[in-house]
Amino acid sequence: MSTRSSSDPLQGTSVIAFESRMADATLNLLQKYGATAVSAPSMQEVPLDNHSKVFKFADHLFDEQQRAVDVMIYNTGVGTKMLIKTLKTRYDEEEILEALSKITTVSRGPKPKRVLKKHSLSVDISVPEPNTWKEILEALDRSEETSDLNDKLVAVQEYGVPNEKLNDGLRKRNAELLRVPIYRWALPDDTDPLKKGIHAVLQGEIDVAVFTSKTQTRHVMKMAEREDVADRFRGALNDMMVASIGPVCSSGLKSLGIDVDFEPSRSKLGIFIRELAEHASTTLSPA
Repeated sequence: MSTRSSSDPLQGTSVIAFESRMADATLNLLQKYGATAVSAPSMQEVPLDNHSKVFKFADHLFDEQQRAVDVMIYNTGVGTKMLIKTLKTRYDEEEILEALSKITTVSRGPKPKRVLKKHSLSVDISVPEPNTWKEILEALDRSEETSDLNDKLVAVQEYGVPNEKLNDGLRKRNAELLRVPIYRWALPDDTDPLKKGIHAVLQGEIDVAVFTSKTQTRHVMKMAEREDVADRFRGALNDMMVASIGPVCSSGLKSLGIDVDFEPSRSKLGIFIRELAEHASTTLSPA
């Protein structure tokens, strides 16, 4: 029987992670704390084939006959980057950035902020952690520029599926909503690692399952359904430790009937894995 040290608190522990974009970083962090880590990417961002709503947004930016956008909510770094890239297929970059700079800019967390900063666009309202729709609305309510959204045109850069709770909150504040979807979520092109990961859980080879987004939870269960093992997989997860990066991800797991055993103090990957290692070292029996 192996023992764990303070430097390797996950020694002898098998951990599966369903992260995709930051799969390597997640794997490295888990291994840093001594875990036997399994990477099972569960999703990818796919640009929409039809960008009609992006160019409808562009009409409001550049057509003087259209109503000007008052507030823009950037939800993701990837989406912000894709939005500017898509606009550049029809408009000059300098023209795009000048138009965007005139709008009250809201960043949901640090990732959109980094992309905006790279393009020399300032952020008027930064949404605090855990960056859910509730924090977005609270940040809008607190800001002098957006505390009254009555009859203002608010554009929302969407990712995956629409956030109806955010949209409903904006409508209740009498804002006019302009949805700007830019990409959708899909399963990875190569689903073999995900399939193998699911079966490793079923075979009792995994001690801890790590989820880092709500969309991940749906995709993992979708693949379990395709493999015709959804109920068994759900049961297996509920018999082991399930770690969620934050409240949004946890709500996705709970909606699927999966219990959450651990959530970090902050929804940051490095903090998540470090605190998980500390928690698991005192919770799980050494292998």
